[in-house]
Amino acid sequence: MSKKILIVDDDPDVVLFLSTVLHNHGFEALEAQNGYEGYEKALSERPDLILLDLMMPEKSGISLLHDLKTDKELSGTPVIMVTGVSGETGIDLEHFFQKPAPGADDDTVPKPDGFIEKPVDPQRLLKLVKELL
Repeated sequence: MSKKILIVDDDPDVVLFLSTVLHNHGFEALEAQNGYEGYEKALSERPDLILLDLMMPEKSGISLLHDLKTDKELSGTPVIMVTGVSGETGIDLEHFFQKPAPGADDDTVPKPDGFIEKPVDPQRLLKLVKELL
């Protein structure tokens, strides 16, 4: 049986691209357009891995990441943040996800299991997905 990967992103072009890459390499791709839908699909479908956009309307990727990592049934599901935020803002994502927020306890700040920049390099994505699965 192929591994299920949930893609949570509000950009239909990104979802189509990621779904195509995953399908072409034997994965089953599930889709959600926002954080609320992503959480519900994660609960109902139990994906093996989640690709999560950082910036989305309604419920951000950070908010959904927190919900996933603090839910006892979903906390073990690997999450890869997929974002173009560093290109838009100059934020160093590796540094951002490695260090706790100022004044926060390191144990209370959920971190993704990996991250990848948009535009997504398909080979880098597949390598990261296979490492986490």
